[in-house]
Amino acid sequence: MQNIPTPLALKMRRVKTVNKRIQLITGIVMMVFGIVLISLPLVGLVPKVQTAAAGSLFDRINMAGRFEQELKPGEYITIVDEKTGVAIDQTSRVIYIGDELINESNDQYRVTRVRGNKAYARKSGKAPGIVYREEWDTIPAGAGTQEVQADMSKTQVALYHTHSGESYVPTDGAENIPAKGGIFKVGDALADTFRKQGINVVDDKTPHEPHDANAYHRSRRTAVQLLKKNPAVLFDVHRDGIPDPDFYNKEIQGEEITKIRLVVGRQNPKMSTNLEFAKNIKAFMDKHKPGLIKGIFIGKGNYNQDLGPRALLLEVGTHTNDRTRAENGAAVFASVFPRLMDLKPAGPQGGIDLPGGTPGEGMRSWSTLGWIIGVILVAGAAFLFISTGSIQGMKSKLGELKKTEFASFFGPRKIKGEKRKKHND
Repeated sequence: MQNIPTPLALKMRRVKTVNKRIQLITGIVMMVFGIVLISLPLVGLVPKVQTAAAGSLFDRINMAGRFEQELKPGEYITIVDEKTGVAIDQTSRVIYIGDELINESNDQYRVTRVRGNKAYARKSGKAPGIVYREEWDTIPAGAGTQEVQADMSKTQVALYHTHSGESYVPTDGAENIPAKGGIFKVGDALADTFRKQGINVVDDKTPHEPHDANAYHRSRRTAVQLLKKNPAVLFDVHRDGIPDPDFYNKEIQGEEITKIRLVVGRQNPKMSTNLEFAKNIKAFMDKHKPGLIKGIFIGKGNYNQDLGPRALLLEVGTHTNDRTRAENGAAVFASVFPRLMDLKPAGPQGGIDLPGGTPGEGMRSWSTLGWIIGVILVAGAAFLFISTGSIQGMKSKLGELKKTEFASFFGPRKIKGEKRKKHND
């Protein structure tokens, strides 16, 4: 005789089934929610990791950009000689122990301690390697750091602006104009002077707002795209933020300009070659345009200079300078720089300006979404495998989910035959 379940047994069975379904669905929902929370940082991290793959191990580890810090415009640190107490430099950059500077007279100092807005530095003597060599008149000074670009019909100089809002108050009316800073005009002065000499230039105007430590990681994408054009040099054009305009003001051959500071990041594998390049520029300009180069700052950080042996940061004046002076200083720099690098006229095209927006940005966004979806799918598969214990169990559970759990989520489906039977009754 067939055992007929009692109503109570049927009810208990239904309750047990419902509880099982609720537990399973709750577990899946919680798992997906947790994975999404964990994956959210990948939206910003994945493009950085993809871009940083072309760079140094340090940069891949230091994704926060914690060392490329600057103070607000008007705030600054004074660097003094630890023995004499005499001020030797000022900068709006955050100073760290171990940072070094080479002043206009080529004296080299190393920071030994930092107290508030004052840093103390020890003089180590004259900086080695800043000596003009007469053979530079016929042999390019940069030949020792990288082979001079063979195909001069391509890009020879690439410019970009990590802090694309930096501006000059007397001329621009503000110290920062997001995505439309006066610093772009200074870049134009550089590019136009190069082009007048027949040098091919790419002047990229991609904005990288906001002005924070992560700006260097956003601008890294721009730098990587520019380096695909195989330029001989890569300049990131900035301005300082100290309040005294006379600190950078200078007159060269009757022209009012601002001086230019060269900045080298000391935490990347190409630091030595970039520093050699900066020293060559200093020696060459001291001979042909004395007083133009303010000095060389060797600071803690990367500044995307691990991407190439001729990647430098230029600080053209400060925010209290008249922008016209900064443009003049940039033009003076560009007027003689090709002789240093032995850059020859490349043809009539003269280079291009790239508007805002880094190529391939949309593809990177889709790639990031793909990463997140992939992580969720893999984690879900792992969860099912662990809970069922076998691949066959996974298949069975997926079939059960399709037929029951998700069907019951939307409510039970009514079969037409059952409707007719009910109607006949």
